[in-house]
Amino acid sequence: MNFNYLDLIIIIVYVLFIFFAGSIVKKYIKGIDDYLVAGRSMGFSLGLISLMCTEIGMITYVYFAELGYGKGLASLMVAVPFVVAFLFLGKTGFVIKKMMEMKIMTVPEFFSKRYSKGVRLYLGIIMAIGGILNFGVFPGVEAKFINIVTGIPEEFLLYTMVALLTIVLLYTLVGGMVSVIVTNYVQYALLSFGMIIITIIGFNAVGWDGIMNAVSVQLGEKGVNPFDPSFLDGDFGLGFLVWQILMQISLLIGWQAVSARLFASKDPKTGQKIYRWSALMFFSRAILPIFWGIIAFAYYTKLGIASEIQGLDALPNLIKDLVPHGVLGLIFAGLLAASMSTYASYLLSWSSIVSQDIVGNLIKFITGKELSSKKQLQLSRIVMAVVMLFIIWWSLFHKIEGYLYFYLNMTAMLFIPGTLIGVAMGVYWDKARTLGAYLAITFGAVPPLLYLVFPEEITKYASEMGYGGFIVALIGMIIGSGIQNIYNKSGKLKETV
Repeated sequence: MNFNYLDLIIIIVYVLFIFFAGSIVKKYIKGIDDYLVAGRSMGFSLGLISLMCTEIGMITYVYFAELGYGKGLASLMVAVPFVVAFLFLGKTGFVIKKMMEMKIMTVPEFFSKRYSKGVRLYLGIIMAIGGILNFGVFPGVEAKFINIVTGIPEEFLLYTMVALLTIVLLYTLVGGMVSVIVTNYVQYALLSFGMIIITIIGFNAVGWDGIMNAVSVQLGEKGVNPFDPSFLDGDFGLGFLVWQILMQISLLIGWQAVSARLFASKDPKTGQKIYRWSALMFFSRAILPIFWGIIAFAYYTKLGIASEIQGLDALPNLIKDLVPHGVLGLIFAGLLAASMSTYASYLLSWSSIVSQDIVGNLIKFITGKELSSKKQLQLSRIVMAVVMLFIIWWSLFHKIEGYLYFYLNMTAMLFIPGTLIGVAMGVYWDKARTLGAYLAITFGAVPPLLYLVFPEEITKYASEMGYGGFIVALIGMIIGSGIQNIYNKSGKLKETV
């Protein structure tokens, strides 16, 4: 193994501590509100930390580093849309203020209140599929990361991931959102330490001249200028920026793992403040890992082996090769902390969609009765265990085509365009109707579905397929709502389905 005894002791102590810290909050869980949204009592500081930790895992570092390794300095442009989205929503309260005032627990619940229960069920199904397919690649990518950094034999990787996921599952099953929030304090400290150390050690190994030489010589102008050959045609040009800004705004509204932080906030003002201050943190979340990928490219170019290392393997190899023992254990504990936080939050988020918006909705439709809070809690815990088993299976058999960053974007795009249009029009347009919501969700899912089915043929049109999803979702809302408004005047079509 690549770890010495000190590294192992640090990691074991951390895992035991995090399990203990997450499990002692069981006494605070009295109902489904406490379990899914922490009783809506989360303040600013903890909310800021919790949101940051939720959206950073080993996989976050890996896919950003892969972009830096393959696209060079130009890929730093990816960080800009995060800032725009957070500041826009945090300053204006666009959509999110209304959602928080409604005291909902999941995003599809909004569609039930504004449109119909059928729309809630339909969106819940598509959201669960997209979210779980997105989450499903995490174990495989992170298993390979662990294999490279630790030196654990590949035949034991499945057991390693199952053990880690089981720990996360157990403390999340017990404490729900409260467990996730409480353990985020420790995880944030380790994350901050790890990000700083990796940056310093990596930069010292290659220097700025080494980075510029490697990128300019090996990747050319495209590796330095995001707008090469022009602002309209560059890989990170206008089309990409439009898509990503719409994408990030949508994720902050409709991505359950993120919006759950809003719903857990003690009031709308706190939720908006969390978003405003998250802008800089999420900018760093993208910039630093991308920069690590660029450092790795420069380092392995200097050694003459850059072409032998795949982009997804660049960061774990860099950490293994440059970080000294002891520090390696702390950094790995930080990375492990990041993944455990993400796994816990995502398990909770997607299981809540399945249990609340799909299964619970169907039970209510069939029986005419809503499940008690206690039974909803039991259902959420069962679904969480099932979701964990699925993501392990999916991660073992699914092969990712192209950059991981774009795969994750496109699985989210299955429901994100329809969600943004449905919520925004539902809040600000009185004439938005149920049929419009159905068509917005359906039309918005078509472009990313084509991308996922034919990745090799459509990869070069990723940006067009991205912002195109929002355009056709808007068209679907306008057409569907227009048709229903016409028929409503004659009493032939009502808001019932």
